[in-house]
Amino acid sequence: MTVRQKAVFKCLRAPHAQDFLKLKSRMSLFKFFKKSDKNTVEDNEQHKHMRVDLSSLPIDPAERPSMEYYHMNQRDEIRRAYLQKDLSNLKTISFHKVLLEVNNEDSIYLGGSDYFVKSGFKAWNRKSGLDDHRAGNPHIIAVQKCQNLMNQRQSITTAFEKQTTLQEKENCIRLNASIDCIRFFLRQGLAFRGHDETDDSDNKGNFLELLQWLADRYDVVDRAVLKNAPKNTQLKCSDIQKDIVQACSDATINGEVVEMFVGLRHVSDTSPLTLKATIYDMLSKWNLSNTSIRGQGYDGASNMSGAFNGLKTLIMNEAKSAYFIHCFAHQLQLALVFVTKNHTKVNDFFDAVSRLLNIIGSSYKRRDNLRIKQANKVMEALVEGELESGTVLEDLGRDNSDRDRKAEAIHILRLLKSFDFVFCLHLMVDILGVTNHLNTTLQRKDQDIVNAMNQVSSSKRAIQEIRDVGWEPLLGNVTLFCDKHAVRIVDMEDEYYDGFSRRRGSQVNNLHHYHVDVFKAVIDMQLQELNHRFNEANTKLLLCIACLCPRESFKAFDLDKLMEMATLYREDFPTEYDLQVLEVELKNYIKDVREDERFNQLKSIGELSKKMVEAQKHIIYPKVYLLLKLALILPVATASVERAFSAMKLVKTDVRNKMGDQFLSDSLVSYIEKNVLDSISNDTIVKLYQAIRPCRVQL
Repeated sequence: MTVRQKAVFKCLRAPHAQDFLKLKSRMSLFKFFKKSDKNTVEDNEQHKHMRVDLSSLPIDPAERPSMEYYHMNQRDEIRRAYLQKDLSNLKTISFHKVLLEVNNEDSIYLGGSDYFVKSGFKAWNRKSGLDDHRAGNPHIIAVQKCQNLMNQRQSITTAFEKQTTLQEKENCIRLNASIDCIRFFLRQGLAFRGHDETDDSDNKGNFLELLQWLADRYDVVDRAVLKNAPKNTQLKCSDIQKDIVQACSDATINGEVVEMFVGLRHVSDTSPLTLKATIYDMLSKWNLSNTSIRGQGYDGASNMSGAFNGLKTLIMNEAKSAYFIHCFAHQLQLALVFVTKNHTKVNDFFDAVSRLLNIIGSSYKRRDNLRIKQANKVMEALVEGELESGTVLEDLGRDNSDRDRKAEAIHILRLLKSFDFVFCLHLMVDILGVTNHLNTTLQRKDQDIVNAMNQVSSSKRAIQEIRDVGWEPLLGNVTLFCDKHAVRIVDMEDEYYDGFSRRRGSQVNNLHHYHVDVFKAVIDMQLQELNHRFNEANTKLLLCIACLCPRESFKAFDLDKLMEMATLYREDFPTEYDLQVLEVELKNYIKDVREDERFNQLKSIGELSKKMVEAQKHIIYPKVYLLLKLALILPVATASVERAFSAMKLVKTDVRNKMGDQFLSDSLVSYIEKNVLDSISNDTIVKLYQAIRPCRVQL
């Protein structure tokens, strides 16, 4: 650009741009501005980055290219994006770098001084320079320039799009109507757009149809939206919708201290090193330090929870207190699946059940036939254990019209009437009856750590009791069932036949096989897997955390266990003095909260932490409050995190199979944390929406 062009751009971006535009020659100046912009496009043809994805801008200031790299038409937009990332934290280095990039002109070096430098300081030991620095206020001037840049009402675009009060009111109504519609879709996880959104379409998609529904019922909305809105500010295109969704997501994340879900990140490589780098990048986005990680929760895959090179281990090598706690409900499921896959008899049993369900469930006719035949008997049969499920298979075996399924139905029916199937059926009913209650308990939203650990221990004892005294009752129930349903009962004293060859003979009889090789082996495998999944180290940590529970006037409080918990977090309690201070605080704290009526009705650690802040006791007992925060970092002891990931299949459906990563992430945040989103006003969302990118309309 020429010197004259630079002067024009500076004038237009100056705080007094409004006064400048009042000159009689503003139209000729605008023509010159457009011409200069055209020349700039030609000068920057080598970059060809007409639109830069603002969400992909590097977070680390050291990795950011110079502003000259970007196209002139988007530089101010990129500057605002950088300021939003950095000014929220006000770190000195990044703040100064942003100011340098924002004010990338010679005037920033006032009088040739070096308050912002790129190549070192000059005359740093001259004392008079400090007075000149204080008198000139270069930092304040730079901050003012940043504020002017962030204030889009002072931009040249807004100046040319100056609107009346009535227009601003209509714009406000239009934007709020779009936000209200999008709130509804985000909360329900519904799709926005339709296949045909033209004016003569019978179904324009959910967003436009709901917006039209609002317009039809409210005159004030009808006068401002759709056909009555200006063609250039209708606020209904897909980009506007995505910006509003992003604003809702940002408002949701900033609206609550503890969130279960803050974003989704796409990775093409699932190696531990790649996953670690991705997690650290997301932490830096929210100005969080990777050395402050205090909890981890992944599935059982080797690349995640491997003892040597897994993601869990890589992070714990850098953050020693980043303890790994797996979701209890998921651990229980993995323990059950392990037994199913690794014991032959149990595997055969579930394989037969799966094939049975496929045969019956694959045909509506068969399902209806089963319902009709069992409608009057099912309740009584379930209570007495006499449910007959073979009639449909028998009919299918005699039916020549469905030859594809006939042979399989006969084979499945033969398996169902075998002693092995009946024995495994009753054994798994006993085991799964115990674990089903545990599974239901672990998935409760209000499940606390104390009850969770007690339920795990109780389930282990119940399964052990089945092993000790459950053989005779089990064998009696199996024999009775076989008598009622004409199933051949094996003689327990006969030699066991494995189904392959009788010539080789067997070293054991049927009693030994079913009692030792099946009954005890399955139960021992199940107990071993439960002990492995719910190991002693994690159980110890969680039981210590449970001592903070405020239920029943802090009945679970245990000073020794809480002190033991503090020793597990050496980064937070590094010295013996810190531990001594914590011990004193805990003694005073428990007396204080037990006598305070405000703490009487609390039920969870989360409620306790909020009440501590409300009562200003987090200031009086800072180290106790630190323990509370460490406890809240490990919410994966319940099914809440797993439930959050299950929400993905509800949001990204076949109708929305082309969702971008950013749009999917923002939609998931709003859907999963819908209770937080409900508490956020439209005004907050409007401010965040207008800060995302330059808008034609400023409210």
